[in-house]
Amino acid sequence: MSYNNEQLVQEVLTFAKKLAHDAGVLLADAYAAQPVASAVRTSPKEMKLAEDKTIDKWLVQKIQEQYPDHDILTEESGSVDSIHELNRRKDNQHVLWVIDPIDGSVNFSNNNPFFAISLAIMIDGELIIGAIEAPLLQEQYVAVRGQGATVNEQPLHVSKIKELQDAYLVSCDGGVTDRTVAFSTMIRAYYDQVKDYRKLGSAALECAWVATGRADAYVTMAIDSWDVAAGILLVQEAGGKVTTFDGSDWELKQSDVICSNGLLHEQLTDRIWT
Repeated sequence: MSYNNEQLVQEVLTFAKKLAHDAGVLLADAYAAQPVASAVRTSPKEMKLAEDKTIDKWLVQKIQEQYPDHDILTEESGSVDSIHELNRRKDNQHVLWVIDPIDGSVNFSNNNPFFAISLAIMIDGELIIGAIEAPLLQEQYVAVRGQGATVNEQPLHVSKIKELQDAYLVSCDGGVTDRTVAFSTMIRAYYDQVKDYRKLGSAALECAWVATGRADAYVTMAIDSWDVAAGILLVQEAGGKVTTFDGSDWELKQSDVICSNGLLHEQLTDRIWT
């Protein structure tokens, strides 16, 4: 890794793994208490839950207690700084947590176990640690820059599929306001080119599926950074490739993103523009 303070990395990694696990326990307890009476559907694909705010508040409190000098960007509570300003910071040992307390809120509210807590840690502007906790699946995915990726401490590697016709593609609408645009773009580009086209309802888990080889690629539009930051590092450290649609490196902003096993990447980027 270009960031070389191993002591800080290992300390934050240990804390992040436990934090993700403990938050998963809280979330699993809330899931078991279904039905969720506090859900408010804000769009066909968005569900705001009291649990979102509860887990968010708990995560922020724990991080601030342990690391009061770290910045935090979350889906629910935001950050004291704009994303633009956070992107500009390159101070020595500047640490930013990028958090989604429940990625897959609609799944959670519909008694679907495909939801997760997503934690990413950036140090001096670089993604260094990612942790995704899927409590109902009993899986914790972890990635460290330069050290590989694991699920439940077992090494991960992307698939070796070389042709789109043999590939399983997962996708989601991301942050696109007009769902018809997102759907038509994906279907036009990929539907009749791949072996199967699927949606899981959680961007973090869709990235994890690529990292594990359960899927061969993940494509999304206008996705927010907290949805995919941890998953992007997971895919990269599992041997995959991540870019925007035009082939640029991912940045901490709303982006069109392609995650793949690397072998399919050029085919995927070529198809999105045809």
